[in-house]
Amino acid sequence: MNRSLLLVALLLLVFAGCGGGDDPQPAPAEPTTAAAETAEPAATGDLNTCAGLVQDEGRSCYSRELAAIVNGAGDPLAAVEGITKAAYADQSGFLLANCHGIMHTVAREYALRTGLNLAKLMDSLPRTNDPGCSAGYAHGLVTAVAPEIEKAGPKAAAALCEDSETRYQRYSCTHGFGHAFMRLSNEEIAPALQMCEQLGSDTAADCSQGIYHDYWFAVNGIDSTAKPKNIVTDPRELCGAQPEQFVRVCWYRSFVETAKGTRMESGEQIDEACSGLEGLQRQACVTGASVIGPPDPVNQLAVCSGLQADTDVVACIRGTKVQNLISYPAEMSVELIQKCNEIFRGSLAIACDRWLGKTLGVVSNGEFRTTGCPKLPNAQARKACVAGVKSMEGPLVTFS
Repeated sequence: MNRSLLLVALLLLVFAGCGGGDDPQPAPAEPTTAAAETAEPAATGDLNTCAGLVQDEGRSCYSRELAAIVNGAGDPLAAVEGITKAAYADQSGFLLANCHGIMHTVAREYALRTGLNLAKLMDSLPRTNDPGCSAGYAHGLVTAVAPEIEKAGPKAAAALCEDSETRYQRYSCTHGFGHAFMRLSNEEIAPALQMCEQLGSDTAADCSQGIYHDYWFAVNGIDSTAKPKNIVTDPRELCGAQPEQFVRVCWYRSFVETAKGTRMESGEQIDEACSGLEGLQRQACVTGASVIGPPDPVNQLAVCSGLQADTDVVACIRGTKVQNLISYPAEMSVELIQKCNEIFRGSLAIACDRWLGKTLGVVSNGEFRTTGCPKLPNAQARKACVAGVKSMEGPLVTFS
């Protein structure tokens, strides 16, 4: 694919795995004459019904129609696959950008309606690395069985995710448990984090992605969440109060969920957004700010090169959205990691090779070790890339 065409496509994809969706609003069974004029139209299962609609009207329409598609399907996973294809084909980009959050609600309500239980959960999860519609659907299913997860205990929960077919699917499953734990904790972060910690040190950080994701759902009143008792919307205050191992995750989700169209186009912008912060808080802020940088990950790396401190550059590289390349030819992933050695030098290039090796390993389920790393220009870069892929089984922390 021509890179200029990729840029257009990525503009639609950049926040596909982020944000929320509204609960479907069924019309009253017997509306009055006045109510009938404003009642939600009946679902048709036809996404063309929503064409051209945006914001609240668009989310309401897609929530209704996507629910109709899944509820009426003999094979819900096939339906989700079809929805994903439709989202990528939508030239407006609205469905793709909102599909993840909307599918949270669609899946949760489908699971409750059909009586999904923990024993059948893994067979019901999508078998794809797509971070948008499919991941949202997976997280919604996991949220629905939260009471059973609580009864089964942390070891049983962790074992379920271990049965996932790919590293990305295991991450998505773990992320989903974070959402479930927030529902069990009435949207209170601290007790939910304790539940994540019971899954083990290698899993806790990725589980917490779902916690901070659900926190912002709750702040915004999305997906039938309850408002937290003490709402904090300033990331500096929120993340400054979090345990050390969850600080990076907190900043990451805070930028992703509150960006509202803001994009970091330069190192100077990132520096300004994180001014006054030091140490881990500064690094975590820089990573989060990087995530809402240019949609093309190659351009993200270029923005990172505009930062002055090496620690800032490395933190910025952690925010590179390699997930945006999942649906594109493998050579684009190779082209991306090669940029590490064109844009950066010395230890920065090696740090870039290692981090992108890790994340590209995740989305390729380890195949990048043999399909991508050997194509790097020198032995040191290839070694760092391979080390990165090998490290993908550990906590990902800053990932979506």
